[in-house]
Amino acid sequence: MPKKQSTTGGPTARRAVGVALAAGFLTLAVAAPQPALALTAEPTATTTKSATATTPTTVTTASTATTAATVPSPVGTWSVTTQESDHPASTGTLFFYADHTLRLEAHPGPDGKPVFIGTGEWGSGFGGTLHYEFTHPLPGTRTGTAYVELDGILTSSTAFSACGLTKRVYDDGGTETVTIVMTGTKTA
Repeated sequence: MPKKQSTTGGPTARRAVGVALAAGFLTLAVAAPQPALALTAEPTATTTKSATATTPTTVTTASTATTAATVPSPVGTWSVTTQESDHPASTGTLFFYADHTLRLEAHPGPDGKPVFIGTGEWGSGFGGTLHYEFTHPLPGTRTGTAYVELDGILTSSTAFSACGLTKRVYDDGGTETVTIVMTGTKTA
């Protein structure tokens, strides 16, 4: 005699409820800590029957097709203050370009022009995280090249804070690594 199949709680219904609940949980887990996410349409409601009860369960999920994320971008001109562990704080201008390159003009000289210009690349990630690296010549009596790598976060659309390391490679063959902290305020 064939088994009678339940129409209220079979394996297919249980999987559908599990998938619907999992989708709702994943959407909430991603959307909850992100105040920048904006819903462009109302969430969809799905009614399914529970595997253990005959009462319909309503699961509300946000459709990924209707969610638009606003991610902060560093693109623009920034006034920066840099503090390396063995030097006094210095100021400069950092340009983040849309093609993910950057330019740093720092240490204004007596004529107001930067003593050195650095170039490099940047990338941003989830939650306003920011990674950038650049090189610049080492001015002064011990010349060479500085290789700088920083990780930070956009604390708002007009401010960031980052820290990392500068590896100095001197023309005389010496090297050293120092910590660096940089903060920035967007000016344009």
